Amino acid sequence: MPKFTRTSALSLSAAIALGGCANMAQNEWLNQENVGTLAGAAVGILVGSQIGNGSGRTAAMIAGALAGGMLGKTIGATLDQRDREALAAQTQQALDFSQDGQSTTWTSSHSGATAQITPVSTETQSREVTVKRRAQVQAVPKMTLLNKPYQAIKSANVRSAPSTDAGKVGGLAPGSTFTAIGRTDNDWIMVGRKGVSVGYVYAPLVQPTSPAQVTSTSSSAPPQEAATDLDSLDVASAKQQGFDLDSMNVVDDKVTAQTSCRTVNYSVSAKGSQESQTVKACQAADGAWELI
Repeated sequence: MPKFTRTSALSLSAAIALGGCANMAQNEWLNQENVGTLAGAAVGILVGSQIGNGSGRTAAMIAGALAGGMLGKTIGATLDQRDREALAAQTQQALDFSQDGQSTTWTSSHSGATAQITPVSTETQSREVTVKRRAQVQAVPKMTLLNKPYQAIKSANVRSAPSTDAGKVGGLAPGSTFTAIGRTDNDWIMVGRKGVSVGYVYAPLVQPTSPAQVTSTSSSAPPQEAATDLDSLDVASAKQQGFDLDSMNVVDDKVTAQTSCRTVNYSVSAKGSQESQTVKACQAADGAWELI
């Protein structure tokens, strides 16, 4: 499969936009709003690839495409392709960091368009989400999404199921960091590596941490006890610690998850007109936000 790069993303979205304009007169479906949806989805892939670096990068690209497509559909008549891309990225930032009632102002770098993005309410909803896991890791019927960096407090076994009776599939050295995909009902944390569940660790053995505290392998520590970030492991280290993804089958599961959903107000000014939109966004299993 050819690699999907930033350049190819831009080329794809440009081709969609130009192709749509050339044929608009021949097909009434290809109006500006619908062309905006297609182009918005294409540039959303690019946005997602930038916000999903590391864990869940590929999944975040897909979620970014959904967000870009929705923005293109709702406000495609007033914003061009570059503006939709920038507004989608700003929306992801606002949903991650803004409190309810706190407005974020976005200004186009080239067209003069502006927007205010205001999350107005936040709730927890039960939704079906897709979670990727190694085939040897047991699925769980439901969980609470976390999508946060975690760190091992002490040496901890990573098991194939959320139980001390389950087989060991890997281990975490003290200080090792990883993305916690979710928490099970019986207090186990789903351990993620590059967006894939590689097992479960007992919650009292790990704790939330900030991205700035993520540590790299210490050259002074013995290899078996070296603190690492799971997403940064090279192939040899991943195999040694039981987290190699290349040699394992990866499957998709539909899981009922408790996830955060936010209602967002947009006030957009572009091309001499102003419009308002209200949308709802929910967090996906990879941490990206999807407009629904």
